[in-house]
Amino acid sequence: MRTWLILGGIFVLVGVGMFQCLRMRTAAQLQKASEGIQTATVDQGDVVVEVVETGTIEPVQNVEVKSRVSGRLAKLLVEEGDRVAAGQPLAIIDPQELRIQLEQSSAQLQGAESGAARARLSVGLTKAEVKTALDQAEARYIRAKRALDTQPELTRAAIAQAQSNYENAVRAHDLLLGTTQPQERIRLQTEVERATVSYENDKRNYERLVGLLEKGYVPKRQVDDARTQMAVSEAALTRARDEFARLEARQQIEAKNAAEQVRLAKAGLDQAMANANLDKNRQQEFTEAAAALERAKEDYRRIAMDEASAAQAAAGAQQLRGVVADNQRLLGETEIRSPLAGVVTRKLVEPGELVSALSSFSGGTTIVEVGDLASLQVTLAVNEIDVAKLETGMAATIEVDALPGEKLEGTVHRIAPASQADPNAQASTAAVVKYRVEVRLKDKHPKIKPGMSAKCTVRVIDRKNVLRLPIEFVGTDKDGSRFVMVQEPGARGKMPTSKKVKVTVGVASATYVQIVSGVQKGAKVERPPFTGPDRKGMMQFGRE
Repeated sequence: MRTWLILGGIFVLVGVGMFQCLRMRTAAQLQKASEGIQTATVDQGDVVVEVVETGTIEPVQNVEVKSRVSGRLAKLLVEEGDRVAAGQPLAIIDPQELRIQLEQSSAQLQGAESGAARARLSVGLTKAEVKTALDQAEARYIRAKRALDTQPELTRAAIAQAQSNYENAVRAHDLLLGTTQPQERIRLQTEVERATVSYENDKRNYERLVGLLEKGYVPKRQVDDARTQMAVSEAALTRARDEFARLEARQQIEAKNAAEQVRLAKAGLDQAMANANLDKNRQQEFTEAAAALERAKEDYRRIAMDEASAAQAAAGAQQLRGVVADNQRLLGETEIRSPLAGVVTRKLVEPGELVSALSSFSGGTTIVEVGDLASLQVTLAVNEIDVAKLETGMAATIEVDALPGEKLEGTVHRIAPASQADPNAQASTAAVVKYRVEVRLKDKHPKIKPGMSAKCTVRVIDRKNVLRLPIEFVGTDKDGSRFVMVQEPGARGKMPTSKKVKVTVGVASATYVQIVSGVQKGAKVERPPFTGPDRKGMMQFGRE
């Protein structure tokens, strides 16, 4: 009996021990399962949205200084870091070639002006001579008409007049053939010879420069100038030859008219002296006078051609005046001056190097860069998502890598209206859309220099002391509404449960979401279940 009591006690003790072990094991399993659930507590704090981007410090005003003339850089008067004033000389382009061009164009202008003056004088003289002949023809015509109407009793007066006319015509004819025409012919022949020599010299010079250009010894502009000079000389030669040719024709007309005058005067005298068939002779005189008058009028109309030639010579001189003025301007441009007051930030050429001119066909060679270091900015490339959060006037905190521990103040000054491609984007991927943003520094720091890297932080949203949750603990339904899984304690021995609660959210940062309504401070919430597409392949082994 006693043995059975002992055995019964042992069995009871073993049963109680097994029950306690099972109970402790179940509690441990529940605690372990509860610890595997990720939870967060609704607390009060700040929700801050910041745009952080790294950029480069640059002067607000930075100018590339270029030359308006091409040539060799004779002197560079500044070095990098030098402070310059507006209008201060920075560099000098060798002016020798431009001086030669100016001298050549000035000489060409002088010759063209002289030729134009001679053309004007020649036209004036010829016009005066032809006008005199016209006046004489008109006077003769009037006399012939009057004589035709005169009574026969005036025959003797007519004879005296005819004698005078004859003598005048002879003197005019002798003066024309013996003095006036030979002198004019010698003068124009000299002009033709001089123009021929000038043209041949300019042609040889042009052919020589063409050969040198093919060897690369001279610039193309010098060859173009030589071609222009040769064309000017050729035009001068053509004008001289044309004038000489017209002189021959004109002198023939003048000689013919003078001889005709003598002949007519002699005929008139003979007719007057003969005093026979007076009426018929006077009628003949009138007819001849009328014909001579028409010829004189035709000669006078030909003067318009000479006036056109003189006008062409004047136009050529005017064109050369423009060339001289342009060469004078270019010579003045050989001294390069600073367009603004600032500091020389970069020097890109050295004395002796060739620089190209800034023109509509070429961007020109940058000699130096001048920046106004009194006003600096950080130039950022901000992606399209962050740039939508920025506005001009927002305050920014600037941290310069070269000044660790120091924070500077700035302001968003300008946001580009159009995007720019990201130069660091890979060719195999789509370019990141970024926008240029300029942040102006409020204060000048003596150690900051252009080109330094700087990080700008712009706080676009700052909600103080609001209810918040980590962003991963706020879910989104298919209809777009937001919810949280509020944890509720389970029954004794049971795991805690969760209840889906709709919430209203405010602003969100990269880590927190503002809770406007739906839950209270201190509420414990669980991470919402994954509602995305089913995982397949290797993804199914990932953490839910």
